[in-house]
Amino acid sequence: MSVRVLGLGTALPEGRIEQGPTATIAARLADAEDRIGAIRALFRRSGVDERRSVLASEDGALRFFESGRVPTTAERMCTYAQHAPSLAHSACVAALNDASTDTDAVTHLVVVSCTGFESPGVDLRLIDSLGLSAGVRRTNVGMMGCHGAINGLATARAFANEHPSHRVLMVCVELCTLHFCASMERGAMVANALFADGAGAVVVGQGDRGRELVGCSSVVVPGTDADMGWVIGDAGFEMTLASGVPRALGERVPGWVDGWLNEHGLSRSDIGGWAVHPGGPRVLDEVSASLGLAEDSMAVSRAVLRTKGNMSSGTVLFILDAMRERTGPIVVLAFGPGLCGEGALLL
Repeated sequence: MSVRVLGLGTALPEGRIEQGPTATIAARLADAEDRIGAIRALFRRSGVDERRSVLASEDGALRFFESGRVPTTAERMCTYAQHAPSLAHSACVAALNDASTDTDAVTHLVVVSCTGFESPGVDLRLIDSLGLSAGVRRTNVGMMGCHGAINGLATARAFANEHPSHRVLMVCVELCTLHFCASMERGAMVANALFADGAGAVVVGQGDRGRELVGCSSVVVPGTDADMGWVIGDAGFEMTLASGVPRALGERVPGWVDGWLNEHGLSRSDIGGWAVHPGGPRVLDEVSASLGLAEDSMAVSRAVLRTKGNMSSGTVLFILDAMRERTGPIVVLAFGPGLCGEGALLL
C-alpha cells in the first residue's frame, strides 16, 4: 500500500491580535512613535487582518510587550514551554480523530518547531498528555523555518515506508509572536506584521484512505545566504528578511518545480491545487506569476494569511486542511532560510 496522509488537524490559541494595536506596540518598542503612520501602513500591506497569539490581551494587543519593556530570550523561552505543548496536543488530538487512529497505534512522533527550545521538550510532553507508548520513536525537526512541515512530512514518509503497521504522528507548533522585535529594521518590522501562533498535525501511514504522499523535493537558491535567516539574540530570535526574496524565488521556482513534476510524469496544468506558504503577499504574487498560474490559484493561501497570519511551519497544513475537497494532485511549496525551498506532492 502507498504512504498517505491519513488525518489532519489544526489548533489555534484563543487570543486574537489586531493589526492596529499591534502596530502601535511595535512603534513604541522601536522608539519610533514619530513614524507610527509608516508602521501602520506597513502592517496594512501585510495581507493580515487578524491573527492568534498566546500573548493576546483583551484589547487585541500583545500584553507581553505592552509595558514597553523588551522581554529577554529566557522569558520568551519560558513562555514557549508554558504554551507550546498544549497547543500541539490540541492539533494532535484533531489529527488522530480525523484519521480514526488510537494513540496506542502511534509508532513514531515527529515534532517540528523553530520558535522555542526546551529539553525535555514538546515531544515528551505529548507522550504524557496523549498517552503514547513509552517506546514511541521520537524525532525533533528544528530551525527549518517556514518549510519545516515539509521536512517533517518527508521524515514521516520515510518512517511509514519502513513497515505497513507504522503510524507516524507529525506536529508543527510555532509561537512566532514570542519573537516580536523592538527594531525599525525593515525585515524585523515586516516579521512583526506577519507572524502568528498556531499548530498543525498529520497522521501518516500506509493505507487506502486520504491523499497519497508521493514524495518531496528541495532546492537551494544560490547566492542568497544573507537574504533570509535568524539568530538567537538576547531579546528573542532576530530575523533577517531582504526585500529581494520574492524576486529570487520567482526566478528559481519554475525550473525547480517543472523538473520535479516531470519526474512524476506531471506538468503544471495537471495540478488541482497549489498550497503555497504565504511568506507575505509579494511571495505569493511572485510564485504565482512565475508559474503562470490562474489568478485564483493563491486564494486559499491568501485567505489563511488574512485570517490567521504566517504561523511559520504549520501554515501549509492549514492550507491543506482548507483544500480537502480539491480534486487532482496538490503541490505544497514553502520557503525558508538559506534561501531554500521545499515541496511535497500529494495525489
